[in-house]
Amino acid sequence: MAALTGATAVLASWVTSRGHTRAAQLQAEVAAAAQREARRHELTRSSYLAFIEQAHLMGVEYRQTPAILNINDRERRRTVLEEHRGQLRVAFGPFRHSYQVVALDGRSAATIEASDRVFATSGRIYKTLGAIAAGSRDPRVFFTDLHDYWSAIGEFVTAVRLEQSQ
Repeated sequence: MAALTGATAVLASWVTSRGHTRAAQLQAEVAAAAQREARRHELTRSSYLAFIEQAHLMGVEYRQTPAILNINDRERRRTVLEEHRGQLRVAFGPFRHSYQVVALDGRSAATIEASDRVFATSGRIYKTLGAIAAGSRDPRVFFTDLHDYWSAIGEFVTAVRLEQSQ
């Protein structure tokens, strides 16, 4: 009888030990998953903020455009517009990079699609300015494109807010 009781105690101890070990493993796995999710959330948030910042820096460049479009001398306006487009190309590099990060790390289709619209409208503005410089587009088209750009940024911010609330 003593042997049976001893064997039962050893078996119970072993089973308890295995249970504690498994519980500790599960707890470690859950903690690691929570850390990964928190890190992914922070990286995504940072990429969204970087994209919004770069989009606004492009907007700073776009705010210089109306003064250029008001130049009456067509040749002078073309020259200044081409210089301005050069400045836009410089600003475009970091903007494009931040867009690509959002396209890769975005968590929802709505946010990625909204970033695509911001990126596309920025490209449209650049092409419009080239056509205005060449004399083949009316300068008023710029303002329509610019309105679309700021609307696209607003849609992106809204999509990010919705994503973050889920």
